[in-house]
Amino acid sequence: MQFERQPLKRCDGFTVIELIVTVAVFAILAAIAIPAFSSWVPNYRLNAAARDLVSNFQRAKMEAVKKNTDVVLSFSPQAYGPKGAVGTYEIFIDDGAGGGTAGNFVRDGGETIILQATMPGNVSLYSAAFSGGTAQGGFNSRGLPASNRTGDVALRNNNSRYYQVSLSVTGNISLKKSSDGATWN
Repeated sequence: MQFERQPLKRCDGFTVIELIVTVAVFAILAAIAIPAFSSWVPNYRLNAAARDLVSNFQRAKMEAVKKNTDVVLSFSPQAYGPKGAVGTYEIFIDDGAGGGTAGNFVRDGGETIILQATMPGNVSLYSAAFSGGTAQGGFNSRGLPASNRTGDVALRNNNSRYYQVSLSVTGNISLKKSSDGATWN
């Protein structure tokens, strides 16, 4: 039995030159996109941190009503740092459990911690001011500001963008933004 030789099939593909040109085009596009992306990330992190803070205010309000006691948000603001991860806060039940003092806005004794949070990179919690000159606010069992403490918490990123979370006398939580830290809308 004799076999016939088949003619070689032509294999289509990329030439080395086409491959080099394609890689060069992708490199140029990446060089253009990376600076835009690097300025977008801090803004995204600030927006996410501000929305998390609003959600945590709402969580504290719901816990206060549900547990029929005061729930406090205690902030530890720090000076702005361009790399962020500056400032922390915690939410706790201010019910005097474990030998603590109820309603004093200080976590003492065995009072239950609901949440502890640190700001992400590129975000600074630089200000927290509530009635009475403190950095603590919270809610009573009716969902209103505990001891009538109203106030604001301010966040900033390294792109000079600002967010402010405010607690009103009616227990309303609002989120405002600014490009200069002075004019809020």
